[in-house]
Amino acid sequence: MKRFLLNTLYILLPLLLIAGIMEVLLQHIPNDYKYKKEYLEKNAENIETLILGSSHAFFGLNPIYFSKKTFNTSNISQSLNYDYQIVNKYLNNSTSLRTIILPISYFTLFGKLEEGEEAWRVKNYVLYYRLNTATKLTNYSEIFSNKFTVNFDRLYAYYIKNESSISCSTLGWGLNYKSTNAQDLSKTGKIASERHTRKDIHSIESQIIFNENITILQSLIEWCISRNVNIVFITPPAYKTYTQCLNKEQLSITVETMNDICSQYPNCTYLNLLNDTNFVAKDYYDADHLSEIGAKKLSIKMNEILNTQLE
Repeated sequence: MKRFLLNTLYILLPLLLIAGIMEVLLQHIPNDYKYKKEYLEKNAENIETLILGSSHAFFGLNPIYFSKKTFNTSNISQSLNYDYQIVNKYLNNSTSLRTIILPISYFTLFGKLEEGEEAWRVKNYVLYYRLNTATKLTNYSEIFSNKFTVNFDRLYAYYIKNESSISCSTLGWGLNYKSTNAQDLSKTGKIASERHTRKDIHSIESQIIFNENITILQSLIEWCISRNVNIVFITPPAYKTYTQCLNKEQLSITVETMNDICSQYPNCTYLNLLNDTNFVAKDYYDADHLSEIGAKKLSIKMNEILNTQLE
């Protein structure tokens, strides 16, 4: 028995050593989350307009087109609980912040990062934003949050090929959704609408998530009120191949809920741009994401709204 344990230990020690080295190397690789966290630590006091949200904001709102000092803290699949925690941790002492822009997409009120296909991204908020949100031990580790092949490819790309793993601009806007590589709008519209639609919005699980998100929104609004900060909620534009496939009830609940919330708070504005006809096919990377062309158009539009309606 003793010999068996020793042999097992001899086998495990090298594996544990390799795993430990991989973990350190993976966490050392620059990424969007680490970059944004460091930016907020250094520049939070100077930010006047803060953009939160998921990929619709990440690719759709470019800070360079805003006249005030603006930073985009959104990330792919970022849900409301992380939006609030980022603001509460990194902007809590800011005296310059005047406006928060937060997209409320078709899926936002019924979604939560931990419950979706992108749940593996939770570890990014734990490891790089240093948020105590994880409920699983695997979220405290890179190697246990992704497949070995994914981690190996990341190590090879950064340490051997010297490829950058940063996919955002210096002000946090997503760079990868280019018009030159636009996707099929018909195909992506159908796929995305199905992915974003809850099977049963009246189920206990759906209602729990919905109620949690409403509570988070109210906490964020109250945080803003206490600091004299305006908050602008927008439902971003999407192409007709996406909007025509949406569940009418889920969409209606989203729009009505946001209108109701904003009617209760003087610092809140809600803009439903989902079917804005100013955005045409060439503005989209796929059916529910803007390309750099559409992002410029939306950013300029939002900047004009901020300067005329909220001044």
